[in-house]
Amino acid sequence: MRRHTPLSVPESDPRACSTGARINALARVPFFAGLDHAALHRVDGRAGMQGIDAGEAVYLAGQRAERLYVVATGAIKLTSTTSEGSEALLDVLGPGSFLGTLPALGADTYAEDAWAMTPGCLLSFGAAQFEAVLDEQPAIARRALTAVGARLRAAQERIRRAAAASAPTRIASILLLLAEQLGVAEDGRILIDVPLAREDLASLAGCASETVSRSLAEWRRVGVVDTGRRWVALRQPAVLAEIAGVETTLELPAEG
Repeated sequence: MRRHTPLSVPESDPRACSTGARINALARVPFFAGLDHAALHRVDGRAGMQGIDAGEAVYLAGQRAERLYVVATGAIKLTSTTSEGSEALLDVLGPGSFLGTLPALGADTYAEDAWAMTPGCLLSFGAAQFEAVLDEQPAIARRALTAVGARLRAAQERIRRAAAASAPTRIASILLLLAEQLGVAEDGRILIDVPLAREDLASLAGCASETVSRSLAEWRRVGVVDTGRRWVALRQPAVLAEIAGVETTLELPAEG
């Protein structure tokens, strides 16, 4: 029988990440890709480490850009405030993702707000620490600039698309984004492995929680998603991609 709540339960405090979690996260960052194990350990040795709680701000738009972060454990959302004053979701980040920036990467202030969705652990690099990494691995600078630029373009495209999208389109887009970043294979479906209340999805999608409930109920009725108390799993990501008007690389796992 399927568990009532299929979400993973951390075996230890996710705010205190192990050496293994830190190295695995660094190895997945685009601009550290290709570094050997010894080099990754040296990068890790230069990084700061901080625990975060759900709902805690990592940084806010307009603040001086002083740190580049890597998610080691937990989940972070990046948001922006629209001209109408509502919150627009830019990205959701899981372990191995980066956020923030430094003047050396072309920005003096942060362009978005970053909030912890769950407890977790962040690695961080100040200007001096990142310069030390670059002294040892100069090729990282170009890869970092490319990655930061790509993220900015993607964020701008999401804002543009959301401005003209219907509520079901935005909800479908959010579910796909969450599944891409935080999805795990679970019994022939893709489970979004983070607690999600209807109010959370409504905030992310910029609509009423009743609208989220109606959309999820309809999609559950036709077999597109499974839902429970504070969790959602995707059964037909291709259908959600069609609703959202995007392409997706998500593939369903085989049923166990």
